[in-house]
Amino acid sequence: MAGLEQKIDLSINISKTAELIDDSWFWKGNSEPPRDYLGVSSIGHACPRYLWLNFRWFSHDIHEGRMLRLFRRGHREEETVVEDLSAIGLKLDYVLDNQLNIDFGSHVKGHPDGLILSGVYEAPKAFHSLEIKTHNLKSFTELESKGVQEAKPMHYAQMQCEMLGTSLMLRIDVQRALYVAVCKDDDRMYTERVRLDRKYAEHLVKRGQDIATSDYIPSSLSDDPDFFLCQFCRFHDFCHGCSYPDINCRTCSHFTAEKNGRCTCACYGGKEIPLEVQRKGCECHVIHPDLVPGWELRKNRSTDDSACYFIPQLEGEVLNGWEGNSSSEILSAVRRGESDIKAISAQSSPINF
Repeated sequence: MAGLEQKIDLSINISKTAELIDDSWFWKGNSEPPRDYLGVSSIGHACPRYLWLNFRWFSHDIHEGRMLRLFRRGHREEETVVEDLSAIGLKLDYVLDNQLNIDFGSHVKGHPDGLILSGVYEAPKAFHSLEIKTHNLKSFTELESKGVQEAKPMHYAQMQCEMLGTSLMLRIDVQRALYVAVCKDDDRMYTERVRLDRKYAEHLVKRGQDIATSDYIPSSLSDDPDFFLCQFCRFHDFCHGCSYPDINCRTCSHFTAEKNGRCTCACYGGKEIPLEVQRKGCECHVIHPDLVPGWELRKNRSTDDSACYFIPQLEGEVLNGWEGNSSSEILSAVRRGESDIKAISAQSSPINF
C-alpha cells in the first residue's frame, strides 16, 4: 500500500475534483436570472445608484464557484438554526420553504426567515421576526463587539422592513426581530433582539419604492474611485471607468417600473411586459441615456421610438432603435472600436408580445 501511494499523486486528483465542483457551481449558479424586484435584504445599501442599477439589470452579477458554495452553506444553516430554536421551545412559523412573501408595492419585496410565535427567552410571549445569517470569523468578531446595527447596517435595515411587513401582512404586532448569527469558522452563535423603529422602516420602504420606480439614475455615493465603499462595488467600472449595460427591457429607454407593480413599455403603447420578455428585450431596445454617460443624446435627431446618439468611439451619430441600429450591434461595434457606421447598419421591425 505504501508503495502504491508513492506512485499516485493524490494532490492532483483532489485539486482537479475541487476545480470541477467549483466549475459546476459556476455554471449552475450564474445561470440563475436576477430578481425582478428590489429586495429588502439590500434596501439599506448606502448607494441609491447601486440599488437602481441592480434593479435595472445593468449587468449580471457573476460569482466564482467557491462563493456560490458559500451562499449554499448560508442557506443550509437556516435549517440547522430552525432546528436548534425549535429544540429549546420556540414556536416557529413561515420558515424554510414556507417563508412569507411580503410585497410592499412598487417593486419592493421581502422574505423573512420566519416568524417566532412564542418562546424567546427574554420575551416568551412576544412575536419576533426571525433573521439568520452566517459570518466569517472577522465579521462575527466585529458583530459581537459592536452589535448588528453598527456592524451590519444592511442586516439591521432588512429586519426593520421585515418586522414592518410582517405586521402589516399578518395584522399582528411585531415589535422585535431575533437576529441569529453563526460563525462559519468555529460554529459560535450570537443572538440579538432588535426593536422595530417604525419611522425608519417606513423610510426605507419609501426609499426603495422611489428608487425602483424612478426613470432616471440616482447620483453615485462618491465621485472618488478609491472611496472604500466604491472599491469593491460591482458597478465600479460604470461609475468610475467605462462599462456598458446588458441588453434587456430594463436597460431600455422605453421601460417603466410603474408604482402599481407593473412593468410597461412605451414603444408598445404602455403594454405590460411579461417577465420572460423583460429578460430578453426586443429589437425596439433603445439604450437608456443614463447608462451611456459618455454618449451625447441628440434630441433633435431622435424620434419617439429611437434615440440618436453621438458616440465618440464611432466618431459619428448613430440612430438606436428599430428604426436604425440595434443596441447589441452598436455595443459590439463600440467594443471593437469600429468607426464605420455602415458596418453596423441594420433595419429591424418591432415584434409584438
